[in-house]
Amino acid sequence: MTEISRTLLLICLIFAWINPRANDFLESLVKGTPVTPALSGLQVSLMRKGSLWKEFALGDALVTPRQERALRTDHKVRVASISKLLVAIGVLQLVEARQLDLDQEAAKFLGWRLRNPNFPNLPITIRSLLSHTSSVRDGTGYFIPAGAGRLRDFFAPESDLWGQGSHWASDVKEKPGQYFYYANLNFGLLAELIEKTSGQRFDRYMTEKVLAPLNITARFNPCAIAANQLAAGYRKRDSAGVWSPLGPWLSQVDADSPDCFYGMKNLNDPQIFLDKYKLGSNASLFSPQGGLRASASDLVAILSMLARGGELGGRKILSSLSVDAMLSSEWSLNRRGDNGRSSGESEPNGPRDGLMSDYGLSVHRIDLGSWGFKNGPRLMLGHLGNAYGVLSFALLDPDSGNGIAAIITGVSDDPSKFPGHSPLYRVQEKLLGWWLDFHIDDPSAASNSL
Repeated sequence: MTEISRTLLLICLIFAWINPRANDFLESLVKGTPVTPALSGLQVSLMRKGSLWKEFALGDALVTPRQERALRTDHKVRVASISKLLVAIGVLQLVEARQLDLDQEAAKFLGWRLRNPNFPNLPITIRSLLSHTSSVRDGTGYFIPAGAGRLRDFFAPESDLWGQGSHWASDVKEKPGQYFYYANLNFGLLAELIEKTSGQRFDRYMTEKVLAPLNITARFNPCAIAANQLAAGYRKRDSAGVWSPLGPWLSQVDADSPDCFYGMKNLNDPQIFLDKYKLGSNASLFSPQGGLRASASDLVAILSMLARGGELGGRKILSSLSVDAMLSSEWSLNRRGDNGRSSGESEPNGPRDGLMSDYGLSVHRIDLGSWGFKNGPRLMLGHLGNAYGVLSFALLDPDSGNGIAAIITGVSDDPSKFPGHSPLYRVQEKLLGWWLDFHIDDPSAASNSL
């Protein structure tokens, strides 16, 4: 037997060994385990050396009393905050075109004053918006439905949306450019910058300049996706916040005809509203912070582009310098832990502390060892997502070009009830540990699926 033949046989044996165990594990996770809740659906796609390697889909895309539709690998799901990765790519494209400047004051491009009144002499830069160090806060809300106002109204004391200044940091240590505090509203502002400088509506710009060049059919406008391509988000939690793990799945988004944009169903004629929409007035309409509908394999395409220095399929999406800037650390938690809030959107001083301790330009930088994983890459780069029952992540090992994207379409019980050894929810932790355990490079690695 030649060396090549032996190598091919070994690869076949590894595949034969890994596939049944992979499916068994994922199926058990969907059904629910003693330490994780049951899931409505699960997509997982794996990347090896910068390319899509394997993809899985289990559970249902639609769950109603009348029908269940199996989840496919090509179904699109609202992936939550992974959307922020795409917004950063769109912004950096405009920086490369010299239409934006990361270190210029954002107000210069917005066309209206954006200064924290508690720090009036400190400019808010585009870089600080991307890295959540802007001093902007979500306050009373971070999006405005169609016809209910302009995004700038959140920052205008005379506006009903001012919320007593709740959209600004006030603590003396939380100065712009210094203190990390995860806020979705940063990305409404970035989407407005995209509209102002590109001359295109946010969702259209993202399709033309980012998503189509990536050769994926993910979209920020769910109405641009065929109905049979959308998978719904679910929870077994009612509108009062009560969980019923043995009760029915309750749809959250996209189970029926989706809202093309926030507030659409409150309008008599949504198309007239869009036809008259003024660019840069309310770019939160298409949920830049979390509204991307994508599959796990779409997310792998994004990771692949980053792993390949900004290129994918012979198309240049970003320069290698922009990719380096995006992935490099912009902020890290200091030893005292007093220069940022590491729990993300969760309350501090709890199990989610340490979730965000190093951050780039809309990129989580994760030290898996600090999270208690026994083996794996020294650093993972990407983003996490959590909204309306969906739990997602897209993570890349920059050294090997390997990675994983996973989308849980819904959970049957409060995931915080199942603590693990990391700031992740236990079900996310199990998925990430499974990927590390069954990594083709080292299938005999010590178990991370604690």
